Amino acid sequence: MNRFAIFILSHGRADTISTYDALRKSGYTGDMYVVIDNEDDQEGLYREKFGSEIIQFDKRDYVAITDVADLDEGRKIGVFARNFIQDKAKEMGYQFHLQLDDDIHGFGYRYIDDKGKLRTRPIHGMDRVLEAMCDYMASAPITSLSFGLQIYYVGGVESGSWQQQMIPKTMTTFLMRADDVRYFNMRMNDDITTSALNVSRGSLYYTYMPVMVEIDGTQEQKGGMTEIYQDSGTYRKSFYSVMALPSCAKVSQMGITDMRVHHEIHWGNCAPKLLDERFRRV
Repeated sequence: MNRFAIFILSHGRADTISTYDALRKSGYTGDMYVVIDNEDDQEGLYREKFGSEIIQFDKRDYVAITDVADLDEGRKIGVFARNFIQDKAKEMGYQFHLQLDDDIHGFGYRYIDDKGKLRTRPIHGMDRVLEAMCDYMASAPITSLSFGLQIYYVGGVESGSWQQQMIPKTMTTFLMRADDVRYFNMRMNDDITTSALNVSRGSLYYTYMPVMVEIDGTQEQKGGMTEIYQDSGTYRKSFYSVMALPSCAKVSQMGITDMRVHHEIHWGNCAPKLLDERFRRV
């Protein structure tokens, strides 16, 4: 697809980046780039591995124009790369682009089998999947589409997320329009918080449940933003969502046996609703 490219955010994971190979294995044959910053001491390893598919940017160019919501001057965060990618995709002339984290291991179709069970099948025709999603976005006023995460399917066919098929929550993967730049905000939790902010203002951000990505658990890999999460804990991370959306976000707990602090967004209070015509004032 000459109107489309994939950009993978990466930092300090030249030897462990998995998304690139996962995409090629899934059948993606189009343009793809690994985006690194000029403060990454593994630059040489990245260039040796990916050659001309490396794009490097200067984080300082995005410090002044990105709202990180605090006074911390540290730059070891991914939000600057997210915003650079949007500008770069537009500059390169793409109509759509897909932003991906660097710890994705696979892509799969989710479907109901003949026994009524929710199953997964590996994707081998990713070009066709992305082409169809771009066609859909070209005909619908959707700002961004994401793929489902494994946790969204807990409960199988009975899960509310699966039954909706499209849910107003986007994380990890962002299929976006290159001509509709929406900068990400927040030092941490930038992906979910930015999408929720835009949803609260009437923009359409959705996760398409029939397509799933397989990723590492939080803070399992070195590099990326793992160190900053470990230094300050998920308590601080969660509060960026609360600061941005106090009307619908709170700090809660996540887990079954090993509980941890996590944000919780009440999407019923976040996303505007369309009322039935019968409620119109005469």
